[in-house]
Amino acid sequence: MKEEIKLSKFKSTFLNIRNNDYFEAFVISVILISAVAVGFRTYEESFDPEFFLYLSYLDYFITFVFLTEILIRMIAEKSLIDFFKSSWNVFDFVIVAISLIPIESLDSILLARLVRVFRLLRLVSFIPQFRILIESFITAIPRVGYILLFMFVEFYIFAAIGSILFSEISPMHWGNVGLAMLTLFQTATLEGWPDLMYQSLEVQSFSWIFFVVFIILNSLVFMNMIIGVIIDVIVKANENDSPENIKLLNEINKRITNIENKVQ
Repeated sequence: MKEEIKLSKFKSTFLNIRNNDYFEAFVISVILISAVAVGFRTYEESFDPEFFLYLSYLDYFITFVFLTEILIRMIAEKSLIDFFKSSWNVFDFVIVAISLIPIESLDSILLARLVRVFRLLRLVSFIPQFRILIESFITAIPRVGYILLFMFVEFYIFAAIGSILFSEISPMHWGNVGLAMLTLFQTATLEGWPDLMYQSLEVQSFSWIFFVVFIILNSLVFMNMIIGVIIDVIVKANENDSPENIKLLNEINKRITNIENKVQ
């Protein structure tokens, strides 16, 4: 019995540390410092080699903080199974595990830099607003997927038409369906499409209809549909967070009304 009490006190201590605002602010600060350190490493020619030696010491400190923080969160949970039930905890654990890879053991400088950059992803899981955005985006993928699938079919149709109409005018852009789809993707981003249109107008006077219809459908209609779906999911996600507070307020109101009825 005493051991269970000691164990519960031990876990409650780590739970208090995990939920402490100063502790969270400290970890976020370390993540931001890690981001600054990654930025400084891109200026290798501008600083002395001794400066990068200090950055290496800073990397060890950041790794130590990340490891300590993830261990505190693991101990604060009732069990390791409960910890790994959360996808965000698994995400953090993988990032910390990657950051534990010794940089010196990596033969490629590119891989070493990527290991440092991966640590910045912890900022996504540590800030609740970022988590809502990512979760909303993942939730919206099935609904957005149907729009993207329809856009792919529509792109293919326009690419086939474009390769038939404009392949002789500009083989580099319309020579086949694959090139035509890349050209249409550029057109959908509204980048350089007037040059393509005026080039085709020199040969075919009605080619503007092709470009105008395509831009209206994709840049104005389908892209706004995708944005609307994502916004709708984000709004619903924010609404799902508020009912807990509303339920608490309703329970308080019920208790107050019950007390008032008893007094009367």
